[in-house]
Amino acid sequence: MEARGCARSRRPLPALLLILLLPPAAGAADARWSGQGTTLYLQSIFLGRCAEYIAVLSPELRDKNCTAIWEAFKLVLDKDPCSVLPSDYDLFINLSRHSIPRDKSLFWENNHLLVTSYAENGRRFMPLCNVLYGMVGDFLSWCRQKNASGLDYQSCPTSEDCENNPVDSYWKSASIQYAKDSSGVINVMLNGSEPTGAYPVKGFFADFEIPHLQKDKITRIEIWVMHEIGGTNVESCGEGSVKILEERLEKMGFQYSCINGYKVPSGPPTQRSFLGLPPTVTWILSSLLLSLPSWLPGPHIFYLYCTSNLTFFTEACAPAITCVLRVQPAQNSYQEVFPSKIIHP
Repeated sequence: MEARGCARSRRPLPALLLILLLPPAAGAADARWSGQGTTLYLQSIFLGRCAEYIAVLSPELRDKNCTAIWEAFKLVLDKDPCSVLPSDYDLFINLSRHSIPRDKSLFWENNHLLVTSYAENGRRFMPLCNVLYGMVGDFLSWCRQKNASGLDYQSCPTSEDCENNPVDSYWKSASIQYAKDSSGVINVMLNGSEPTGAYPVKGFFADFEIPHLQKDKITRIEIWVMHEIGGTNVESCGEGSVKILEERLEKMGFQYSCINGYKVPSGPPTQRSFLGLPPTVTWILSSLLLSLPSWLPGPHIFYLYCTSNLTFFTEACAPAITCVLRVQPAQNSYQEVFPSKIIHP
């Protein structure tokens, strides 16, 4: 089962960027597990995201204690990496959970890019990665070494290695809580161009979210089946796996509707950061710079060139951003050029 997040395709793009920037770790060929190793500066990133969330994104949560939340989270870092259960995150969830605005929950499968773009960092909708307990772990990886104390920076287990791994158990716990706290109109965005089907019958939504929806808190469920522009329409409402989902919701007694090609309304202009860059680019740039001290000696100048073009799903979808990062030693010519295609995290 694939790890969840806005992380959940959960395509860890920032992680891919760091791989481009960092040389292969010594002994990487001997990595025990199939997954990415513990994210560098895990604690700093976690605490920084938590602080930003309660200070900027949701100041009404300013009474949350980010240090206590981290201490509860890191308890799993002392456990065998194949023996971490969803219940091991209970204290973390209890300290970090908060209410989700009615009618704002957005569940999804196989269309991460559109969901995160459309949600607008919680301003329009609030998918799991836009709640505090989802944001702090999004795109990150973590685990203890198998037979020793300390974090494993070379590799961490995925569901291919063992079921009770730290990251999957985290998203299971977060998904369950997110479903329990959702109310009003429940929105579900599916990718009707996904070759394996729009609704995975074995997945986080099917296994950990639907079973925990609180029927007495929910008025109806809206299913949006999106199709890639220029892509293949594999499934639509009433077909294939979407029909399986509709029949399941009907048996559970939920009122639901299904819309093909839901038109995403255009919103206000994209917010820009203090650097004058879109928040996505700023976030990616900060992630890149965080990785530099481990491999780049001496003072350097950094240039980030980005262009954008609309490429997928709907006209209102956020753009894919093509960026080139140039790293120039202060006293010399360009040392490295890293071209990469970056899409909203």
